[in-house]
Amino acid sequence: MRSLNSFKNIASSVGIMLVISVLGFVTRKLFVDILGEELLGLNGLLTNVIGMLSLVESGVGVSIVYNLYKPLAEGNKPEIIALVQLYRRIYRYIALGILLLSLILFPFLKYLIHGDADMGYISIVYFIFVGNSMIGYLMADKLSLINSDQKQYKIAGYNLGYQIAMYGIKILILTYLRNYILFLAIDLLFNGLYNLLIRHKVYSLYPYIATKEKYTVPVEIRKNIITNVKALFLTSIGGYMVHSTDNILISSFVGLGIVGMYSNYTLIVYQVKSLVTPLMSGVKDSVGNLVSSESREKQYEVFNMLFLVNFVVISYISVLLFCLLNPFIEWWLGGKYIFETWIVAIICLNLYVDMIRSSALTFKMVSGIFVQDRYVALITGIVNLTVSLVLVKYLGLAGILLGTSIAFLTTNSWNWPRLIFKNLFHKSPMLYYRKYLLYILITAGMCYVCHHLNRIVFPDTHTIISMISLWLMDTVMVVSIYFLLFRHTSEWKYGQLIISNLIRNRK
Repeated sequence: MRSLNSFKNIASSVGIMLVISVLGFVTRKLFVDILGEELLGLNGLLTNVIGMLSLVESGVGVSIVYNLYKPLAEGNKPEIIALVQLYRRIYRYIALGILLLSLILFPFLKYLIHGDADMGYISIVYFIFVGNSMIGYLMADKLSLINSDQKQYKIAGYNLGYQIAMYGIKILILTYLRNYILFLAIDLLFNGLYNLLIRHKVYSLYPYIATKEKYTVPVEIRKNIITNVKALFLTSIGGYMVHSTDNILISSFVGLGIVGMYSNYTLIVYQVKSLVTPLMSGVKDSVGNLVSSESREKQYEVFNMLFLVNFVVISYISVLLFCLLNPFIEWWLGGKYIFETWIVAIICLNLYVDMIRSSALTFKMVSGIFVQDRYVALITGIVNLTVSLVLVKYLGLAGILLGTSIAFLTTNSWNWPRLIFKNLFHKSPMLYYRKYLLYILITAGMCYVCHHLNRIVFPDTHTIISMISLWLMDTVMVVSIYFLLFRHTSEWKYGQLIISNLIRNRK
């Protein structure tokens, strides 16, 4: 049942993200052509600024979701109700906190923009972003419940309809009205409507949570949540300093126009991550059940299989992006929007070192390992900012981007595995480190081979036919080599067994 629910969640998430990706690329093309790269840069900057305000959330959601696994598995309705009610109360305060912090931050916004800017216009845009963020928090308790219960596929239709309608109206606004404020207002409107629909659906699936009776979270669980939130607060700050400061630094030191160009690359990377993430997040809740019910050896066996899947998928994606990012952007938006090859290489490196940690992060989170590394994420963020601020003086944009890779590789890329191997598997983390080094060398080698072979076979990559040909050639090469390298490993065979079982269950 765990594997079947994971399969349903993954399949529905990937299907929706494919549709969203196509709509997103069409919308971005119109946005760049009609509104220009400066407004695109502003969009990226304010997204990161709002991310900073969201630090007030402090990991509350992750901790409460972790504590929902057990009562959902046991059907303990009073405890489920108590946790959802607590979640709801906390997130209302968080929404209010974000509003107050946004008012405090607003006078300093102009210092984050390199060059002249119309602050009256920017203030309207800024508070639309704030409102959109607040709406999400007011409905977060409903989504947390359905996610913890592995029922994301139950709301897949709502999500798909919401995305198609929203992007469709955005495209009409860009085409006929050419108005950025209205473009953003549609986000606000549809986000509110979508959350109301989710509220209705969740109440139909879990009618008992609609009770007006007040329930109290057991003292032991409350203490556990508080302890984890304290640890996750530092993790949240560190995560923000790594993932959400690049656009702010680029805007402050390089310019909004470069933020706009970089946003085109991050859109593609984000869409790819959105397609890949369900492969790991879709099994997260199953892993949570596994950790609470299976032996250490079984957990370790599943971890190794997921790590191999994680590597094959992320390595393949990294190779393709390295070879095709610039040709695609030149075909999609024009030659003036592309970066040098070495900057593209750093973008792909950032993606790889971030996503290759997914299997370790999944086991860490579902095992409740929050306190043990509470300072590491903050150290990662400090390393990222420090290195970026130093290197931007010499390398510009590339220096800011390199800070992210260096921060990952010197901190939690090795610490997360250390924690789960020590606390969960009771094995030496060197077993992981050796595989990690092997995997990154294989990926680097595949990037080098595919890139140079592509230039020989297809010197002109400016057409859609040539890009599709490159994609097919690189896919055959990567898949063939990885099959030959790993087909005899226990991880590969275990993955084949799970897939076979899923196919039988579907029948």
